[in-house]
Amino acid sequence: MTNIQYVLSEEINQAVEVSMGRYLKESRASCALLLAKSGHLISQAGFTSNFNVQSIAALIGGIFTSTQALAKIVAEEKFKVMFQEGKTWNVYFCLIADQFILATIFDKSTVVGMIRHAAGEAERELSPVLARAVVSDTDQAARDLSEKMDRQPSAAPGESGPQEEALPDFNQAVEDALSKLFS
Repeated sequence: MTNIQYVLSEEINQAVEVSMGRYLKESRASCALLLAKSGHLISQAGFTSNFNVQSIAALIGGIFTSTQALAKIVAEEKFKVMFQEGKTWNVYFCLIADQFILATIFDKSTVVGMIRHAAGEAERELSPVLARAVVSDTDQAARDLSEKMDRQPSAAPGESGPQEEALPDFNQAVEDALSKLFS
């Protein structure tokens, strides 16, 4: 079984923050949330003091999971977009890079078509960035790192070398393992 994980480097995090800010401005929404499909909040742009975004994120993760089960029952691979309309507030959410959800909270002054259009643009911008954050199999990544470390030459018995000399080899092994994960 594949254990899907994600790792947000500083570079990826900055790109996400910029995209989320742009999306919020273009959509004219009150709040935009980027979540893992599990409902874990990754990034937020804008805010509403009326709502607990952690609870909203968890609930959207659950709604999304149950809706995907519904998709399979009606012979769809998945539902990619969902929209909830209320008297005052609306929530629009869509799948990004198959592992993330972009959720948007907006009021009646914003047209859903504008949200849908801006979300499509945000999806095209965020998908390649977030795809680099997905680690498909963390167990395999750990094995690759362990094998790399085992191949590093060690000092012969009786030889003592400065500890600092071993660090670059370790750092290189970590870099190599991480680059494998993100390629």
